[in-house]
Amino acid sequence: MTFEHAGVMRYRHAEHLSIGYYEAADLIVQSGGSTLRAGAISTYLAEEGAEYVALYQPGSATRATSITISPDYYRDYLQARFGNIPDVRRAFALVDGRTDFPELVALFKQVRAYQGTGMAATLFYEGAVAEALALVIERAAAIEAERAEGSAPSLSKEDRAALDDLSAHINGNLAGALSCEELARRACMGQTKLKAAFKAAYGTSPAASGAPSSCSTPPTSPSPTSRAPWATASPARSPKPSAAAPACPPAPTAAAAPERRRSRDRRGSRLE
Repeated sequence: MTFEHAGVMRYRHAEHLSIGYYEAADLIVQSGGSTLRAGAISTYLAEEGAEYVALYQPGSATRATSITISPDYYRDYLQARFGNIPDVRRAFALVDGRTDFPELVALFKQVRAYQGTGMAATLFYEGAVAEALALVIERAAAIEAERAEGSAPSLSKEDRAALDDLSAHINGNLAGALSCEELARRACMGQTKLKAAFKAAYGTSPAASGAPSSCSTPPTSPSPTSRAPWATASPARSPKPSAAAPACPPAPTAAAAPERRRSRDRRGSRLE
């Protein structure tokens, strides 16, 4: 989706949770003043009757795949099925802005590429919703554990920005052949520093985060599982941004095509 003129998108909504992956997101500021970021997971915790607002400039573009979940799924259905469940809304908040979530990125790309119809499509999208929620809950628990241990060392602002760019690059090239040397060059670090800094920032190595390189064996793409109702799917498309590597800055001082058909089931939630 590309906007030729500046404008405002606004609407009031019912309570829901939304999570998406933006392959492109340029010049768009949403409610609360946050700017949509390409290559990052984006979540939105919608309150009942609240208003969503997005400001866009001429030439703004988005290309994203998202999942929207209604309260009768994440509150009523899960509670009835599993009893004591984690705070799903908090879990969504904890993963917002992550650029180190290759499992979820791979799932969104599967959803975007899927072309099935009928019963097969319903089963596929139900499984995708359940798998996405499982991945979010699992990652949120890991984040909470890391914070409880106080084990996250500090990184310089420059190193953190370089790692975020690198992680987004890895997520966008999951099928590519990325060597450790290339990743280190892109991050403007030596290979030893890169591995240590990446581990400090994300709790994993560049290879384990999804880069198929000589660092280790690449992970396999997840496949949708489970039986989750109340979902609809509709990715928005726009031109894909360039993946060219940025030039290294001075050394730091310290470490939307047509919208896909929406389908609703008997409970009214949707996967977009």
